[in-house]
Amino acid sequence: MNLDAVTGMFTSIPLDWIILGALVVLIALDSLRSGIGRACAISLALPAALLLFSLSQKTIILKDVDALNSSPLIQLAIFGIIALACYLLARRMALEYIESGTGEPIQALLAGGAATVVLIVVWLQLPMTDSVWHLSDRVQAVFSESYRLVWLLGAYLGLAFARG
Repeated sequence: MNLDAVTGMFTSIPLDWIILGALVVLIALDSLRSGIGRACAISLALPAALLLFSLSQKTIILKDVDALNSSPLIQLAIFGIIALACYLLARRMALEYIESGTGEPIQALLAGGAATVVLIVVWLQLPMTDSVWHLSDRVQAVFSESYRLVWLLGAYLGLAFARG
């Protein structure tokens, strides 16, 4: 196998899949070091933050603020604040449940994959994330509306298996 064939193989992989793979590896390495607690908290916090963010735009306090409706970056920052608050709450509420010590490699990969799946599903639900990073059509097709429930159920089953 020559160098051009290897280079051609790696350059044909879309950047989105490389980023998703790197995210799986980073979460898996963190899970190996400190257990799957952070991956579980992220996986629980992101859908809750999505729900709270969709409800926040209908509240009496934030409904009339024009700056919130005009800029997608401001909306993304508000979602980030809500997601961080949900993450911290999930981490505090489930502290005994999710502290499992150091992880095993298979459990760490499951936790990394599950947390990444939840992140991508939530990312595709938010329309303002396109201004930050537009995922390729392949990624959007794999995680389309038709399959989101299946992906989320699989991610939570993977987390449950990794915990047990």
